[in-house]
Amino acid sequence: MRLGVLEHGHGRAARWFQKIVVTLMGHEVDDVVKTAMHRPGFFGRHFFAYGQEVLRGPSFWTVAEREHLAAVSSELNECPFCVRVHSETARLAGHHDVRPELAAVITFITLLNRGGVTAADAAAVRAAGVPVEALVEALHVNTIFNIVNRLGNAFGWSWDSDEHVHAAARVIQRTRYRLPGLVLR
Repeated sequence: MRLGVLEHGHGRAARWFQKIVVTLMGHEVDDVVKTAMHRPGFFGRHFFAYGQEVLRGPSFWTVAEREHLAAVSSELNECPFCVRVHSETARLAGHHDVRPELAAVITFITLLNRGGVTAADAAAVRAAGVPVEALVEALHVNTIFNIVNRLGNAFGWSWDSDEHVHAAARVIQRTRYRLPGLVLR
């Protein structure tokens, strides 16, 4: 279900921001940003601050690994919009190989998203050398994308072109998930 408010339900600052992006970048603002600008009190300021901390703050995981976890979570949730951009963002961040610790966390997240985990599953992650704090960090990434993927699927988020995906991934790299405060009022 594509919401008309994503195209026409923004305040003046958000509309100007969208015009500037189209002029400078040559493409529309992506649907995540449109959603955030429409309901900044619900999905904007606080959620983006949480995402910035989880995806770009200090962590056991590299930026590339967190982006890969975002793509994995999005694949598990069948959200092609997010799979595409976070796979590209992981690639831009230098993601190549999956180290054993990340593989253990991916197995854990897969089990969690498919129906549940046990204490033995958590113990297996710990046995792979993953500190408890790192598991919690990975679960935060998964939490973000369990929310965002559902919004994307429910609202019909889509990309105009492969170039739009690449441009969005480059913007994520540059902005580190921060949007101008003016558009999130």
